[in-house]
Amino acid sequence: MRTRLTTRRGFTLIEALVAFAILALVLGRLLSSAGGAAQNESRADFYLRAARLGQTQLESLGLSDPIRVGETSGRYDDGLLWSLTVEPYRDVKNPAGGIAAVSYLAHLTIRRPTPVAAQRETLTLTTLKFVAVKENQP
Repeated sequence: MRTRLTTRRGFTLIEALVAFAILALVLGRLLSSAGGAAQNESRADFYLRAARLGQTQLESLGLSDPIRVGETSGRYDDGLLWSLTVEPYRDVKNPAGGIAAVSYLAHLTIRRPTPVAAQRETLTLTTLKFVAVKENQP
């Protein structure tokens, strides 16, 4: 008498569930990585825009209007908020003992307007500005 061996083809229910669980973990990691990449790209875009706008603002400080000590703030056209603090730093003396130049320390902080619960991104730029004193001024 001959016995016939039967072979089954396909997967069992447990094997299919394990495969779906592994697939879900892999897809979860991929989506998490993509979300992190998008967040990093957004952060890089903020720092690039803030650095360009801030550098332009600090370079133009004192060119059209005299430098004023104190704090001012405002908003750029693209919505970023800025705050500028200018304080006197040191006077530069000439060899005769008079003041040749006055220096100012400027701190510019740029931030993205975000909801209170969200993490705020800020960039602070600092520069030292020198203003030459005319000879007839004390």
